[in-house]
Amino acid sequence: MHIVTIFIWFILYSTMGWIMETFYCSLKSLKWNNRGMLMGPYCPIWGVGAILDILICGGQQNPWIVFYVCMFGSAILEYVTSYATERLFHAVWWDYSRLPFNLNGRICLSCSLSFGIGGIAVLYGVQPYMVMFTNAIPLLWQEVIALLFMAFFAVDCALTADSLISLNVKLDAAIKAIDSQISERYETFIENTKQNLSEGIGKRKASLEEYREHRMREEMNKTLSGIDWKQAHALRSSVSFRQSRYSEFGSRVKNAIMTHKKE
Repeated sequence: MHIVTIFIWFILYSTMGWIMETFYCSLKSLKWNNRGMLMGPYCPIWGVGAILDILICGGQQNPWIVFYVCMFGSAILEYVTSYATERLFHAVWWDYSRLPFNLNGRICLSCSLSFGIGGIAVLYGVQPYMVMFTNAIPLLWQEVIALLFMAFFAVDCALTADSLISLNVKLDAAIKAIDSQISERYETFIENTKQNLSEGIGKRKASLEEYREHRMREEMNKTLSGIDWKQAHALRSSVSFRQSRYSEFGSRVKNAIMTHKKE
């Protein structure tokens, strides 16, 4: 088993995972839903899971062992990947919070069971044909194909990381601008309330909320005008900014891009 062959399998399984996930999510939402955080047609987590399945369980004759290894292994892989990408980019690409028996929305029982079944399907159903396919390609050509895949994949990863980082910078700058002006308006609100209690605190708070919404819309349009196609793709492919301070603002910008509207 050569390393270039394994890498070709990784890309092919990542592409197959992207096709299945995109087809399922598009069918579920009745509209095109391009899955995966990268720009290319692949979801690396599927490729990593498939390769680990092959390397760890290859030659295993007991499907139940394969099932449990893949079920628990996929849960660990999903949780670690979700946690790491959220820490790095403050965004999440899947959220199981609405499904029963989930853990922090990162993994859930039904999906882990599905991945256990998928591990059996990959090892006993798909991998024999994958081996036949790559064996038909001379090793020299496998190396050429692997290098091309690697170059494309590396460029994609670099562009995606750059887009996500710059997107986070833009969203953070926008929310800071909003918070700064809201803070100034709030200080004025406190001062005016002290001077004129007869108007009532409720009325002035309502006015402050209206101003906040107005500033939110202004910053949204400003942010939208500065987002390029790579950052737009990153927003479309993510689910939300669950833990970040600009979660609400980021979700609103994403919705505006998804509906091709500016507020």
